[in-house]
Amino acid sequence: MPPYPHQKISFNASDGYQLQGALYTAADSKRFIIVGSAFGVPYQYYKHIADFFRDNGINVLLFDYRGISHSKKGSMPTLEILMQHWGQLDVEAAIVWVSNQFAPEKLYYLGHSAGGQILGLAPSSPRVNKVIIAASGIASWREWPGMQKLLLAAVWYLIFPVAKLFQSGDYFHSKFLGPIPVPKNAVNQWLSWARSEEYLFTAKHQLDLSAYPKIQAEILGLSISDDWYAPYQARDGLLKQYVACDKQTRVIKPKDLGLKAIGHFGLFKKKQEIQDGIWQPMLNFLNGTNDER
Repeated sequence: MPPYPHQKISFNASDGYQLQGALYTAADSKRFIIVGSAFGVPYQYYKHIADFFRDNGINVLLFDYRGISHSKKGSMPTLEILMQHWGQLDVEAAIVWVSNQFAPEKLYYLGHSAGGQILGLAPSSPRVNKVIIAASGIASWREWPGMQKLLLAAVWYLIFPVAKLFQSGDYFHSKFLGPIPVPKNAVNQWLSWARSEEYLFTAKHQLDLSAYPKIQAEILGLSISDDWYAPYQARDGLLKQYVACDKQTRVIKPKDLGLKAIGHFGLFKKKQEIQDGIWQPMLNFLNGTNDER
């Protein structure tokens, strides 16, 4: 059997945009988890944890947002793609597709970074039974601790605007965001949110936020102590928006796993310490157990 056996699939958003993804199927399982990717991260990055969940009896859908990697080309012009579309249309399409195709008894969602922020933009997000928000938080610089808030403000107001001056075309590429280019106006919208005190959760951005208070899932908010992108203060600022949810939080320290560093992107790398110390607690949460193996 080849490593990480999966089926490549495609499904359409309500506007007709075709999204590409991968399906990891667990035999005789009626549980399903959808993975909402980080900003500028292709779905293949999550193949290790997808295989882990599948091996433990949970079906998994990985997919790329519009304008990203395998979903780069579609019916919406690149310059019209905004970050809000990833939640309103793409996460929504994933929830609807899984619901219609598999009628899962339990539907879960794992949101990494941006993926944890945009879940409630999907009208069907209240269907989700359990949510894991991993290395995710409100990206407003005001939520950062100490001197970090000044550094982040410099990123939003100085470094990114200057960097954009030197990049032409429809895409913006920065290793700060992720490994692959992202649609330029999705970045512009993200910066607009990040400069707002309540991030995307303010009326001036004119977003439909009505699904957030309707989500009644259990939520695990997981943060990494050496993750500069999403300190626990920013995580807690995001969790406030899921007002009707039963929340629990966990901070992972690299030294407790025998590692020197994990960071924002390290929690999905294939290492036994990561599997035992991060993936297993996620699985325990989904299984409703307190086993801290």
